[in-house]
Amino acid sequence: MKAHFEKVTDDHAVLYAFERAEPTFGFLWHYHPEYELTLILEGYGQRLVGNSIEDYAPGDLILLGSNLPHTYVSSPSDASNLHRAHVLQFRPERLGESFLSLPEMRYVRRLLEQSSKGLAFRADDAMAGAIRRILASSPAVAVLELLQLLANLAEKGDPQLISEGRIRPLLRVEDQERINLICQFLHKNYDHAIDYAALTELLHMNQASICRFFRQATSRTMTDYVNDYRISAAAQLLTQTSKSILEIAFEVGFGNYSHFNRQFQRCRGMTPRVYRDTWGAAGASLIPAPSSQLST
Repeated sequence: MKAHFEKVTDDHAVLYAFERAEPTFGFLWHYHPEYELTLILEGYGQRLVGNSIEDYAPGDLILLGSNLPHTYVSSPSDASNLHRAHVLQFRPERLGESFLSLPEMRYVRRLLEQSSKGLAFRADDAMAGAIRRILASSPAVAVLELLQLLANLAEKGDPQLISEGRIRPLLRVEDQERINLICQFLHKNYDHAIDYAALTELLHMNQASICRFFRQATSRTMTDYVNDYRISAAAQLLTQTSKSILEIAFEVGFGNYSHFNRQFQRCRGMTPRVYRDTWGAAGASLIPAPSSQLST
């Protein structure tokens, strides 16, 4: 998917660490040359990485490779007043061209190579504590702590790969703006049928051109994209509310209950009822960790 380029720093620092705290995480499809490690502290929503749409929840730890397009979007069903995340953005090559080639760094090097498609972990207390120390440390100590954290992640085993394919970011500003407009429109109106007339007026393109552009940019149809987003929203409603499954199906935009069940099972590998029974009934605060969750 074509995305906004984000300039993270204007110096030659190895690491930029900060806390992101906002009422909601809004959609902004972007990329940057820095690797990014994000730990979700508060809030629920959807995480879009490459061609993947998945849930995020407190405890999710995501490692993204250089120039991998991504964004986090707060769930429409989440009434939280604050969404918080600890974010580490870093450029390991600034430690020296040969640093990652050292034999001692082979597992970290492999981890960073795998992150080109995004890696999902479930953070334990030790990982969360390491990230807190990085945010609180002096620059030199923070870099050492980061290397230790990456080494620990590399030794945990194979995490879940997030994106099926690497989406190459393109630099045309008009394409960046266009794909963000389309996705923002779809997220705002995901619970209704796609209004192509409104999109045509918004983008000054005909429907066929919009659909062709979207598929070229995302490797998926607009209908598939919206359905996946609806299923993600439905999964959170199943675990966080006592609404009936039928009510949820209609709330997220499916006009046919059977179609909703088929789409949900396609995306989640189980029916909505089994999903709710597995991950908790009404009021549950836990969203399932990645299917290939690492041991903690």
